[in-house]
Amino acid sequence: MNEKYYKQIDEKVYEAELNNGLKLFIIPKKGFQKTFVTYTTQFGSLDNKFKPHGSDTYVTVPDGVAHFLEHKLFENEEEDLFTAFAEDNAQVNAFTSFDRTSYLFSATDNVDRNIKRLLTMVETPYFTKETVDKEKGIIEEEIKMYQEQPGYKLMFNTLKAMYETHPIRVDIAGSVESIYEITKDDLYLCYETFYHPSNMVLFVVGDVDAEHIYEVIAEHEDKRDKVNQPQIVRDALNEKSEVNEFNVTESMKLQSPRLMLGFKNETLKNEPNEAYVKRDLEMTLFYEMVFGEETDFYQTLLNQDLIDETFGYQFVLEPTYSFSVITSATQYPDKLKALLLEELENTQGKLSDAEAFNLLKKQFIGEFISGLNSPEYIANQYTKLYFEGVSLFDLLDIVESITLDSVNETANTCLNLTQVVDSRLEMK
Repeated sequence: MNEKYYKQIDEKVYEAELNNGLKLFIIPKKGFQKTFVTYTTQFGSLDNKFKPHGSDTYVTVPDGVAHFLEHKLFENEEEDLFTAFAEDNAQVNAFTSFDRTSYLFSATDNVDRNIKRLLTMVETPYFTKETVDKEKGIIEEEIKMYQEQPGYKLMFNTLKAMYETHPIRVDIAGSVESIYEITKDDLYLCYETFYHPSNMVLFVVGDVDAEHIYEVIAEHEDKRDKVNQPQIVRDALNEKSEVNEFNVTESMKLQSPRLMLGFKNETLKNEPNEAYVKRDLEMTLFYEMVFGEETDFYQTLLNQDLIDETFGYQFVLEPTYSFSVITSATQYPDKLKALLLEELENTQGKLSDAEAFNLLKKQFIGEFISGLNSPEYIANQYTKLYFEGVSLFDLLDIVESITLDSVNETANTCLNLTQVVDSRLEMK
């Protein structure tokens, strides 16, 4: 194992790549009562077109396969896995996002046994036509449940209006129609392609002995007789710059109408990994300075009853897509939209309050350091940033390099005010 010490935050990270290609990270945290483990594959809902290992031809699988696989890997003919983890003082869970699927547990005891159980669970798929067909009804109900949530509905309506072909426009779980197209062969194909250890990361953080944990995992993985595989070839996911639809409205049972403005931005080209993370942080600071709860503008919107506690904003920057959204429940969507666009036009690239900027940087650093007391935060954020080519513990240096001028430059580069979607939910 390689050991790296981060003096600024007094953290040690042990890193190893096993013989089969699995990347392992261990962070010992003396005195922590809970150990947190994540086992993550770089396979999410966007990965529906790819070249299987050994093939020169792209294949396309139905939407929702990554999420479907997450469900199926919890099935075990010999025991109920949730009960088995619980009996060993652990809580197990999983999630699927656009770009990864993560299996995880937190445990107060029996860490070795729980690690082996998690590895075995993820590494021993078993699908039949009967069990796959049964799962379709369960996932159908899950999809319908999410479709009844206004915030979820509004977001995917906005993404569908922004993007014409990019799979970001599709619900992570797929559609009711697409999941009924999934076969056990699709599941096995995706499993063999994306669940190879060379496409996965295992992360352990807690009061553990790093060398002992490494030996437990290495011994288990060596028995799998897997060899390192080349990088997976995925679809380039090219997408036009213009939004697909400028306006989209749907009626739902609501207490108040909802507005979301979605800005479709250009992706970055030929910039290093740190630049992606830095620009993401800069846009977060930009939005906080423009729309944060401490701003006069936010207080004006609140005092005029144009927004409520649902008001929020988000910037997303990934290699194949980038967008911003601003949303709130409101009785006056036209007026709110006009004021939001006016404020963005007045502030894009023109922020000048150095005192507010420096305060926000200090708050971010404080929250980051506080987050290092949470094994869940460390494991999830470290894994996310690892796939982006950056270490979580390098984040402080990136934040320190951000200036008000760089925030203004990034706002001009990464926010396109001409490609905006007006997405609304109206009351039935």
